[in-house]
Amino acid sequence: MHGSLSISMAEPTDTYPADLAMPGSLEQLSILIASGEYSPVEAVEQCLERIHQRETEVQAWTYLAEAEARSQAQQLTQELLTDNPRSPLHGIPFGVKDIYDTSDMPTEWGTSVHRGRIPTKDAALVTQLKKAGAIVLGKTHTTAYAYFDPAPTRNPHNLAHTPGGSSSGSAAAVADDMIPFALGSQTQGSVLRPASFCGITGFKPSHGHLPVEGIMPFAPTLDHPGVFTRTVEDMVFLWAAMGPYLATKETFPQQSVAIQFAVPSWPIKGTLDFDMRSSFEAYVASLQKRGLHITPIDLPKSLMRLPEITLTVMHYEAAKIHGNDFRRNGVKVGHKLALLIEDGLTIHRSDYQSARESLEQARIDFKNAVGERIWVTPAAIGAAPNSIDTTGDPCCNSPFTALGVPSISIPFATTSDGLPLGLQLASARDGEMRLLTAATQLTKN
Repeated sequence: MHGSLSISMAEPTDTYPADLAMPGSLEQLSILIASGEYSPVEAVEQCLERIHQRETEVQAWTYLAEAEARSQAQQLTQELLTDNPRSPLHGIPFGVKDIYDTSDMPTEWGTSVHRGRIPTKDAALVTQLKKAGAIVLGKTHTTAYAYFDPAPTRNPHNLAHTPGGSSSGSAAAVADDMIPFALGSQTQGSVLRPASFCGITGFKPSHGHLPVEGIMPFAPTLDHPGVFTRTVEDMVFLWAAMGPYLATKETFPQQSVAIQFAVPSWPIKGTLDFDMRSSFEAYVASLQKRGLHITPIDLPKSLMRLPEITLTVMHYEAAKIHGNDFRRNGVKVGHKLALLIEDGLTIHRSDYQSARESLEQARIDFKNAVGERIWVTPAAIGAAPNSIDTTGDPCCNSPFTALGVPSISIPFATTSDGLPLGLQLASARDGEMRLLTAATQLTKN
């Protein structure tokens, strides 16, 4: 619901001490809640206090479920009097991008076309997190249909700049300390690019590793759920806590295992702005001086065609899924989405099938090329653009999304005017644990 915020109101608890600060990490928060030193009620009130202080400026939320969150927090606090925590996420608040179905609050896909839509059940990932004891604080702004028509959300580092998209509200809410973690999604760069612009950690696992049921589809071949946390440490904790719900089971490699890094020769290098190019080159040089094994690598030819292949697949699938909305509503679906659908409707099925075959070959070639190495690239072509009419360019992230492999964005530098720059790491499919281990190594050294 662009430009407005719905709130389910409830009175705050009288027992909440207003000057209590939320613990610094997800793990600390989990330990303190489990021990009774800090309660789910306190966690929810701390988040709501921060939101009420900053929401008019940042505009991260389209719906705040205050009454529901407070009620759930009370129940989860009571459970701890007689029981163990449901999981390490017991009592921890989080935000949900407004393309995830939620049965007790609107899910409007960032568009007036679906204003007031309330699904009959929660998205599978929301259901799993609720069962784990995590508390949905509300719905965060998304760009319209999770495409390029911007949401009202601002970048907490500088309100004149975009937070990125399409997971705009989730990234901004985590970056502004409104919530410890949030759900997003990525079809091109909608998790890693906002994470880079907002100076936080954004993580997209392998395609199919998190359930997509109940999430608005855009291009199913490319759609990935993703998550935001403030730090890599928090992401490692969150991913481990989500382990029981994953489609794959992994263990972390030993920290002593030497991880090899590679810097690919992406054609996007020429599009990087000066700050990103110079910061990235200096950072890679500093890693080499610290003794990390980093080698340049040439791309297989099939990967050079990924931008073209990706657009064919995405436009065709999105037009099939959202074409009826466009036919009924025209540009009300968003000017940029309307153009995509118009193009997608002209793509012949044979061209789509050919693009899918090329994509499968690129995935095979990437698997052979990457091996056990972690690929290192910029997470965006630069810092967040000085505009709220754009969400930035996903060209740095889109190849890894199309390949269906895990990728993560971590902050590594800032510009002269204080805007964050993000580093992107990617691994072979099913390499989530190795990827998180690599990210941990880079942030601890």
